[in-house]
Amino acid sequence: MRVKKPMSADKSKTNAAEIARNWRLEGGIGFLLRLLEARYDVLYQDLTGQSDITPRQFGVLIALYQSGPLTPSALAERISCDRNTLSEMLKRMAARKLISKRNNAEDRRSIQVQIAGKGEEALLAVVPAAAELQSALLAPLSQEDRAHFLKCMLAIARNGAATASAPED
Repeated sequence: MRVKKPMSADKSKTNAAEIARNWRLEGGIGFLLRLLEARYDVLYQDLTGQSDITPRQFGVLIALYQSGPLTPSALAERISCDRNTLSEMLKRMAARKLISKRNNAEDRRSIQVQIAGKGEEALLAVVPAAAELQSALLAPLSQEDRAHFLKCMLAIARNGAATASAPED
């Protein structure tokens, strides 16, 4: 095993300065992700024509519509969302009667969340625009590049999820 020698403070500062001088902001992943997210948000607002159902809430509703009732833990895993964030979102969605909660018949210590009639109606009103949104966002890419882009994004996202949930030694 090769041991990496610690870099001197002066050399580290010089190296950092060199990197900073040559950094291309428009080539940085964080910068590009923020641009994509901003583009997605604008398209979401424009194409859905409403702001009642956020993209994250859309994820909750589509997961519940497709899977049926889920425990908050299963739902958080299904939509890759932090449980605390999801808990707050579910409170707001329940207050708006988009979802309902019930006791879990399989485990009385937990609850299940399910899509409510009002939530299903809101979801189905947004779904066509959500499908159009994906096409609009990917429009600059060829069909082959679209598939490759999505495959690459999924690989990066899954690797990050696996890394985040990997037990520490």
